[in-house]
Formats: sequence, C-alpha cells, structure tokens
Amino acid sequence: MIFKNYSGVIFDLDGTITDSKEGILDSLEYSLVKSQAKGVTRESLKHWIGEPLKTIYREVLKTDDEERVDKAIAFYRQYFSKNGIKNNRVYPGIADILRETHENSKMIFLTTIKPRIYAKRILKMYGLIGYFTEVFGSEMDGRNSTKKELIGLALSKWGGKRKGAFIMVGDRESDIQGARQHNLDSIGVKYGYSKRGEILRAEPTYTAKTASDLKRIFCEIGLTGGKR
Repeated sequence: MIFKNYSGVIFDLDGTITDSKEGILDSLEYSLVKSQAKGVTRESLKHWIGEPLKTIYREVLKTDDEERVDKAIAFYRQYFSKNGIKNNRVYPGIADILRETHENSKMIFLTTIKPRIYAKRILKMYGLIGYFTEVFGSEMDGRNSTKKELIGLALSKWGGKRKGAFIMVGDRESDIQGARQHNLDSIGVKYGYSKRGEILRAEPTYTAKTASDLKRIFCEIGLTGGKR
C-alpha cells in the first residue's frame, strides 16, 4: 500500500458500522402489509437493503404513484422509529476501529441515506456518537438522498479544515461511486449487504473482507496508530 496523509474517514452506516438487516426487513414487511402489497416475501426484500426507500417502493409496489409510495414510506418510518431501529447491532470490532481512529486525531464522518435523525439515534444507542466529527444523512423530505450529495456536503464543510485526503468506507457500489465522483480513495467492505461480486466490480482502492481486515488497512494507511 502507498501511504497517504489521510486527515479523515467517511463511513457508511448500514452494512458497514451496523448490521441493521432484520430491523429494516421488519419495517419493510410492516409497511407492505399496511400498503396491501401481495406476493412479496421477506427473502426477496433482502435484495433491496441499502437502496433509497423511494426506489424500493416504486419497484416492489410496481407503481409510479408517488402518493402511494409516500404512504408506504410513512408506514415504514412509523414502525422503524419505534421498533425497527432497535433490531440492530454494531459489527464486532467496529467500535474499536472508531475509537482508535478518533484517538489518532483523525476526523470521522458518517454519510448515510438513512434519515439523519435516525442515524444519530443509532450512534447514540451504541455509544459511538462521540467519535464522529459530524453526521450527514438524508432529510425526512427526501433531500440529500444520494451518496454523491452527502459526501459533497461533508467535503464542502470540512475538506479545507486540515491538510490531507479523505477516504470513504462502505459496503455498496454507491459508496464507492460516490467516493470516485469526488476523487476520493475508498475501502469496500464485503461483510455487509453487497451482492455477489458488487464490491469487486466497483473497484475500490482497498477491499476488506472482515472487520479485522478493515482494522489492518486502517493501521497500514495511517488512520490508526501503531506500526505501518
């Protein structure tokens, strides 16, 4: 690896920091029952984890009716905000990576298409919020709902604060593409929700199969202390 002076790291949330699959699936199932959707199985919904809710409901409900899509999203959030958000866990080893990166005086950001208010609640639930310089997420009205937009917000506010580059960490092609659109290096993690071959096709700068791999990469590129 070629060492760069990284001043900060940008993390995705779902499938990268937390395993939120079951809570998301519970919320999708609830919303689809309330929307009177038929023939949709829990197994088939796994394919959609990590995609924007509007995209999911347009495809799953097979509709261009924005009112119906918005109602389904409202049902999803009704369930998720009270129940689905709790069916979540931090991947083993990730808290240590965040702590060591923070202790090494690196800036840490979150960019997630999940609404920012939920993302902050989740980080607080697990005692992780203190490691983050700032949290960037979508708004409830649909603004800032792509990784390109979210990474752009982080860079426009913080990119000139310190010398050095930023690097993106995520589990989906959209994370890697968002980084590339802003000329950032990236780490694609394979333990999250990416489809078979998705991360390799996205061609991240580095690839981590496990959280242990991610910890090693962080050390080797200078995001955490220790020998490189």
